[in-house]
Amino acid sequence: MQTFRERVLASSRERGSRVVLALDVSGPFGQRVARARKVLEQTKESIAAVKVNFHLLLPFGLTGIRDLIDLCKGEGLPLIADIKLNDIGSTNLEVIESLLASDFDAVIANPLVGYRDGMGEVIERAHELGGGVILLVYMSHRGVNEGYTLRLDGGRRLYQAFAERARRWGADGTIVSARSRAALKETRKIVGANCLIFAPGVGAQGGEAEAAISSGADFIIVGRSVIDSEEPSREAERLRRATRKPSK
Repeated sequence: MQTFRERVLASSRERGSRVVLALDVSGPFGQRVARARKVLEQTKESIAAVKVNFHLLLPFGLTGIRDLIDLCKGEGLPLIADIKLNDIGSTNLEVIESLLASDFDAVIANPLVGYRDGMGEVIERAHELGGGVILLVYMSHRGVNEGYTLRLDGGRRLYQAFAERARRWGADGTIVSARSRAALKETRKIVGANCLIFAPGVGAQGGEAEAAISSGADFIIVGRSVIDSEEPSREAERLRRATRKPSK
């Protein structure tokens, strides 16, 4: 059984892309799934994976986006559930087993809950099922410094502790903002070569794709700048070309 890391890197090499499309589609509920499918059809040749969050999962559920899931599977595009999983272990297990059974490949989770009765059993179970867990390390919104850069005892910042947890716990990847080259470089130093770094915040939030890759990111996560573009296919292809550093 291939691991999530193997699948997403294989997709990246096949397409020459480091772009993860965030299908954060807004607007009238009745049009969201159709709009998401249209954008996915337009960009599928230029992306390496797809991320879905509560814009679609909350109003439609897993059954309501089944066609999107099937399209991703048919195209060989790994699918990431961006739910920032953040509960006790027994609840987390219910969530991750349901998502992986519905053909998601990985889940984004919060390391704040800790390992015992938190993320430990989730990571273990995900790996048993061939799935992956990506941990939040440094988010891309403007209020990030109110939490992720707080100093801990000993002088480390919170995001550095989260990166260390990702390495120590055997997480498959981390989320680190494309808006902070320093955080990307520091996270890469901490997690090493075997933990993937996904960098959100490119485009609408001000992050630069090329800078994120050169600072240590394996993938960029892009949503609004592609979805809201007049030509999503052209924008996705532009980003693919801008970030096509050779895969590992």
